[in-house]
Amino acid sequence: ITDFLKVNVTSTATWGETYISNFRNMYYGTSAGTNGSIEKTVQSSLRTNNIQTITYYDSFGLHNINVLAGHEYYNVKTRNLAASKNGMFSPDIQELSAAATLADASSYTTHYNVEGYFLSAQYDYNGKYYGSFSYRRDGSSRFAPGHQWGNFWSVGAAWILSKENFLANAKWIDMLKLKASIGSQGNDNIGNFRYTNTYTIENANGKVSTVFNAKGSENITWETNSNFNAGVEFSFLRGTVSGGVEYFLRKTTDMLLSFPVAPSLGYSSYYANVGDMRNSGVEIELNFTPIRREHVQWDINLNMTHLRNKITMLPPERRTKQVDGYSGYVSGSTFFGEGLPMYTFYMRKYAGVSDEGLSMWYMDETDDKGNPTGKRVTTTEYAKASDYLCGDPIPDLYGGFGTSVNFWGFDLSVAFTYQIGGLAYDSGYAAAMYSPANKSTGMNWHKDILKAWSADNASSDIPRLQYEDKDQNNMSDRFLMDASYLNLQNINFGYTPVSYTHLRAHE
Repeated sequence: ITDFLKVNVTSTATWGETYISNFRNMYYGTSAGTNGSIEKTVQSSLRTNNIQTITYYDSFGLHNINVLAGHEYYNVKTRNLAASKNGMFSPDIQELSAAATLADASSYTTHYNVEGYFLSAQYDYNGKYYGSFSYRRDGSSRFAPGHQWGNFWSVGAAWILSKENFLANAKWIDMLKLKASIGSQGNDNIGNFRYTNTYTIENANGKVSTVFNAKGSENITWETNSNFNAGVEFSFLRGTVSGGVEYFLRKTTDMLLSFPVAPSLGYSSYYANVGDMRNSGVEIELNFTPIRREHVQWDINLNMTHLRNKITMLPPERRTKQVDGYSGYVSGSTFFGEGLPMYTFYMRKYAGVSDEGLSMWYMDETDDKGNPTGKRVTTTEYAKASDYLCGDPIPDLYGGFGTSVNFWGFDLSVAFTYQIGGLAYDSGYAAAMYSPANKSTGMNWHKDILKAWSADNASSDIPRLQYEDKDQNNMSDRFLMDASYLNLQNINFGYTPVSYTHLRAHE
């Protein structure tokens, strides 16, 4: 519009379609009893995003300013159509028309949209002092009217110390910057229609009937993540050493989680803003270039993050259980408790193998009146075993490292990722250590099954192989594994003509 005012309008549309065909043969397997089955699914989605912004930018003296205001509207419409039939004519014709009996047919349409108004401003003085501010007001269709809108903001500042006169003689410093910011963002990633009760339409002797599907919670609203970051960025010795160190503190308020309830209510859970959580830690990034020549360069990089997580507040109505001095609630194999990390495992503790080769678990001892004595004993009956806190999946350290070499047009790069600490439940291993039963024969066994307890191997901590023993491999910390790993993420090798490499090196 002018030398200092710009208007931008952007509209994008993305159309996607997915086709799924699922055939089960009539000779053996799960659909042999229905003479085979065929299922067809078609899903289409249209995503549109419309953004309008106006920007003011100006420079006067040593001052530079940039202010942007705008509006955004994001919309997704998804259609799904599916049908299945039984009684296949031939496995060679995998179409609905080649089957005899309609088994099921359904279709649905969903909408999701977010609208936002935003304002941001950036300022710097003489390329040394920087400041920024942003404000955003967002509304989501995933919340009920009256709870759809949230306000989010941020402020930040940076100082380029290497441009100050008192570091002018430090020629080995290429760049040294201090930075800090604080702000908040919103999260509505819980799926659609969680704020209202939903029902399915079913056939009741030829009449239309409604069947309760899921419990809604009208008062749910945005989950808010408030972040504080402070750190330093640096580059020394003409870029030979560079990187950054940053401390972060994130507080999550009004956490959106599925809150479990007694199934006798007619539903097992509903979404709610259940409490507050804190993440804090340090991130480190280091880059080192030991060799830099006209046609040869060697780079090494490393990054690491140390994270600590804790649930800091649960409202009284969410603290339905007391475990080891922590108040919270149980959801599946997880205990959400004040003062504990998110997703703390809560399950039976494995106590090894009995003299007869049976699995044992710990249980709380009780007196004649059923009151706990404070002692733990063992039992071979899984139903009598007690649940305990069994650690959490959060690692002590995680990140990645790698190296790259460029030599006369040839380039080789290798990248790794890693994690140290944390726990993971190995359900694949648990399934492969099963006891044979009438309906579970023919599945793979893990090689550790050869180490199972026997009269000749009485010191084993793997229970005996007992037909129809349904409890021996039930969920317990026996299958919680150290989640540490080292992963070779990728290896890339390439060649660029030397003449081009030579020109690039002199640009």
